[in-house]
Amino acid sequence: MGKSCVKIKPVTGSSENHNTREIEPKYLIPLENGIENVHIVDSKIEDVRKEIEKKYFETVGQKMQAKSTPIREAVILLPDNDNDKNLENLFSLNDELKERYGVQAFQVHIHNDEGHIDEEGKAKYNYHAHVVYNWTDKDTGKSLKLDKNDLSEIQTLTAKHLSMERGEKGSKSLSLNHHEFRGYLEIKDKLQKEFKQELTAAQDKSIRTQIIENERQNKNIGRNQGGISR
Repeated sequence: MGKSCVKIKPVTGSSENHNTREIEPKYLIPLENGIENVHIVDSKIEDVRKEIEKKYFETVGQKMQAKSTPIREAVILLPDNDNDKNLENLFSLNDELKERYGVQAFQVHIHNDEGHIDEEGKAKYNYHAHVVYNWTDKDTGKSLKLDKNDLSEIQTLTAKHLSMERGEKGSKSLSLNHHEFRGYLEIKDKLQKEFKQELTAAQDKSIRTQIIENERQNKNIGRNQGGISR
């Protein structure tokens, strides 16, 4: 049983193009035979944002600040490429999140075309989903205020609905973005080939920690030199 991971963040200007594959990233790898990506779009992000801003103005009497983050997406690790089962479990999770916290999913994307090709030419896939949520009170348009306990519970619910093992509570997040994860897989493959055995949990954690630290240092260098980090 794999460990679950969900990372929630505000959507960006490129989120929808990435999620729908309208603009394909250069790092995609070939899909497995008979396996496809899944895209379920009830509404476009721009349209939902306009509806939220209208509701907010009607309730508060002023425009929503441009820096507000009323729409967020969860990047959720999936256990395999069984689209039917994963969709059913994601829908079940979304129903419970709506009932408990009021967050409303309006897009679900399953990506089965990310990962990397190892030295032997074998594809190692990073199966995951992007679920886009209206993160506001449906009556006021104000952003929902979820605390650390709520977000921890969402981690627990995600593991439950996907039938995966929950990550350790209270541990520092070692979840990786797309760029970091590809680097992690490449390093992991090389070490396992060298030692001819699976990495221990401590070794795996060490790799993730180092990748995150390297990414943080690269961003700091970019800021100090006046560059723009991604």
